[in-house]
Amino acid sequence: MKPITFQLPDALADQFRIALELTGEPADAVAERFIRQYLAQTFQSAADSYQDTAAARPTTPPPPPISTPPHYSVPPRKGTPDHARSPRPNYWNEWGKAITRIPRWARNPQQNNHKILKAWLELQREMGKVTLDALRARCSNPTAYPSTYVPHFDSNYAQMKFDTGNSHGKVFEEQNGFVEIWDNIQDILMHYRDYFL
Repeated sequence: MKPITFQLPDALADQFRIALELTGEPADAVAERFIRQYLAQTFQSAADSYQDTAAARPTTPPPPPISTPPHYSVPPRKGTPDHARSPRPNYWNEWGKAITRIPRWARNPQQNNHKILKAWLELQREMGKVTLDALRARCSNPTAYPSTYVPHFDSNYAQMKFDTGNSHGKVFEEQNGFVEIWDNIQDILMHYRDYFL
C-alpha cells in the first residue's frame, strides 16, 4: 500500500472527520471507495472520448442473420490453435467487447444476457422508454415472463454496464432514469434484434 496525502479546506476536513465518526468507517476505506469511483468515471470518460475520435464504422449492408457483420471481428474460440496464437487483449482493446458476444447471445435463449436483452427489447417495443424498475420486474417474474426470468438479475445486469475486467460486455447505459442501449453496440444489436424477440 502506498501512502497518499491530501490537502482539504479546514471546514471540509472537519466535516469529513465528523462523518467518519458517525459511520465508524476508517478514513482509508472511504478514500479508497471514492478514488475507485473517480477512476471508473475518468476511464469511462476517456473511453467515450476515444470512441468519439475513432474512425466511423463502415455502413455496408448487414450480411445474412447469425453471421458476424464484416466490420466486426470475432476473437478465436478458446481451446483452438488460433486462440493460443492470438495476443492477449489489453485494457483499451476491451471496449466494445459485447460486439463479439451479441451474436452468441442471440443463439442461446437460455443465457441470462439473452433474456435481459429480450426483456429490454420487449419493453422498448411496448413502452418506448425502459426504466430499470420495469426491466427488473420483467426479469424477476418467472410466472408471468418465464422466457425473460433471470435469477440474480441485478448482478447480471451490472455486468452488462461496463467493459473492463471479466464483465459480460457493456450493453446498457442509464440516462435520466431510463435504461438505454450503448451507442457503440447498437448497430450489432439491431442486426440480431429478431433473434431476441
